Amino acid sequence: MGFGPRGALSLLLLLLAPPGRSAAGCPAPCRCAGTRVDCGRRGLTWASLPAAFPPDTTELVLTGNNLTALPPGLLDALPVLRAAHLGANPWRCDCRLVPLRAWLAGRPEREPYRDLRCAAPPALRGRLLPYLAEDELRATCPPGALCRAALAAQLLLLVLGLLHALLLALLLCRLRGLRARATRRRPPSAPLAAEHATPEPSDWR
Repeated sequence: MGFGPRGALSLLLLLLAPPGRSAAGCPAPCRCAGTRVDCGRRGLTWASLPAAFPPDTTELVLTGNNLTALPPGLLDALPVLRAAHLGANPWRCDCRLVPLRAWLAGRPEREPYRDLRCAAPPALRGRLLPYLAEDELRATCPPGALCRAALAAQLLLLVLGLLHALLLALLLCRLRGLRARATRRRPPSAPLAAEHATPEPSDWR
């Protein structure tokens, strides 16, 4: 089964992390217990939200903050994330929420996210975020903002693609090293016997 650039980035972080420790550690001001990262009820905003979370996070709590949106790719960079608690935040349902809406659309279960409602703009206040159409979110932003968002998304994909290529190169180098070590450990083959025996001097006559 293949994996995309986002999965490659997370796998690269996991490979480079020391054994028994998360690659990014526990971000402040959150509290971590195993693979559960609790950042709930800490007054976090877009500006104060940690830039990244440990790639082995399986449960992320962001409940009860002042979040209006999430940075693009924040949740996509967590390949083993099973649950994200996002309720009790004043989500502003505009084009900045398109990545979060796409992430929610890809979840196999929607019941845990039924309480995610828009706090703004007025036209979408009270609507359920998982059930909004992408066009409804994009329509709330001016064309300039959409262009900037699209450019940022393209740059992010470019960076992830480069990291994907780096991961593949590292894997190939490791495979070549293992193959070279296996070749050096292989015992030398016994010399082949001569096809014809050397004639005795008496046969030369």
